[in-house]
Amino acid sequence: MHPSPVSAAPPITRGLLFVFALPGILQGFMHAPAQSILQGIYAKESGLALVALGGAVLLVRVCDIATDLLIGYFSDRSAERGISRKWWMAAGTAVTIVSLWFLFRPPPQVSIGYYGGWFLLANIGWSLCEIPYRSWSLEFSPEARQRTRITTWIAMATMVGSVLFYVVGPAGKAMGVLKSGELNMEMLGLTAVLVALLLPLLNFYALWKVPDGQSRAASGHRPPPESIRLLLASVLGNVPLMRLILVFSVCNLMSGLSGSVSLLYMTNYLGLGAEANLVLALALPIAMLGLPLWGWLAQRYPLQRVWAVGLGMAGVAYTGLGLLPPHPGTLLYGLVGTLVVFFALSTLIAAPVILGDIIDYGKEHYGVDRAGLYVSCQTQVVKAVNALAAGGGLIFLGWMGFDATKSGADITPQALLALKLTAAWAPALGMISAGLMLWFLPISAESRKLAAARSPSPVPGVEVT
Repeated sequence: MHPSPVSAAPPITRGLLFVFALPGILQGFMHAPAQSILQGIYAKESGLALVALGGAVLLVRVCDIATDLLIGYFSDRSAERGISRKWWMAAGTAVTIVSLWFLFRPPPQVSIGYYGGWFLLANIGWSLCEIPYRSWSLEFSPEARQRTRITTWIAMATMVGSVLFYVVGPAGKAMGVLKSGELNMEMLGLTAVLVALLLPLLNFYALWKVPDGQSRAASGHRPPPESIRLLLASVLGNVPLMRLILVFSVCNLMSGLSGSVSLLYMTNYLGLGAEANLVLALALPIAMLGLPLWGWLAQRYPLQRVWAVGLGMAGVAYTGLGLLPPHPGTLLYGLVGTLVVFFALSTLIAAPVILGDIIDYGKEHYGVDRAGLYVSCQTQVVKAVNALAAGGGLIFLGWMGFDATKSGADITPQALLALKLTAAWAPALGMISAGLMLWFLPISAESRKLAAARSPSPVPGVEVT
């Protein structure tokens, strides 16, 4: 088995990295309201029932599974035939602009069908942009160090976009464009205008200035005939991919479990009031400071070991969170919370770079390019696990008798134990377990040869170049 031939990737300068990361700004900007704020604004100002909104979101997420996998698969097939992934991003840009315009600027009388339909189309637009974009970023260079630099810049750009969204309200009010700086439909309307103006500018500028990078089609590679057997073997039979998904699932399940009850833990048990908002407001800037450091570490030390240490230390920080007494003060809680965020950020850098190694492994072992499909698989794991964690944490608290209207000494010992388990101690155990798996399981570039030796032989009848 020999590595697949690729064309040489161009040198990656800081200017090129900056341009490459530009689409990430608008991705963070658009996703910030869609995570949870959007549903609350529709419920408050459009009068839609929470049950109906929840059902619509659930239906869209189910459709996401099919659309994301199809986009990943067909973008791979087109890339194998020399068709640039940039065309998928261009189509996604157009779909996103139209869908967000109607989703963020609804008429006075709106139905659940209106919300669900445009929200679904917006998610399709995002996937058309983001799955090819992430695949392109991982295929751009075969070197782990360069992939780490690209991943760090894109992660930073995404965080900047998320921060900028929360600036729209106050800035719009200060400029007289908005009546108030609150998170409401008026602010979403201004957001839609900004997306319509800036999304094509940033996306198409990156598509124009940044080359495609590696191209197996240009080097004469021809993919083997597609078959169900090859498809299943190259996904389910890709041992490093399955191991990455296992670790990724544990990380996201534990962090999602804690996140689903963090507000209850801060207010009902720790007794934090306005201080809780202050700590939450500092989370994103802290994240932006931590990302370059993890990128630097990932370039100088074995990637899996860096991630393993990050997750293990995040587990230790979660343990400290569970040991905090009531009314710990903003400084102590802020310090512990900052450590949790800082160490957990290692995932944003390490996981995409390791996925790039797995994409290379899949090309070498099966002879087909599955970058888009692997990215979409990882995306679906994040969505499914986060949904499970968000609901599971609240259900567990309710089952253990926790009452959200009670706080302090009124919380029963059983309910308090359940709250600490969900917010801190279960995530601590999960993060440490994930770190241990990373330390011993061969996944990344340093262990890819070992993983290949332990994997089954390539699918019979498939010529691996």
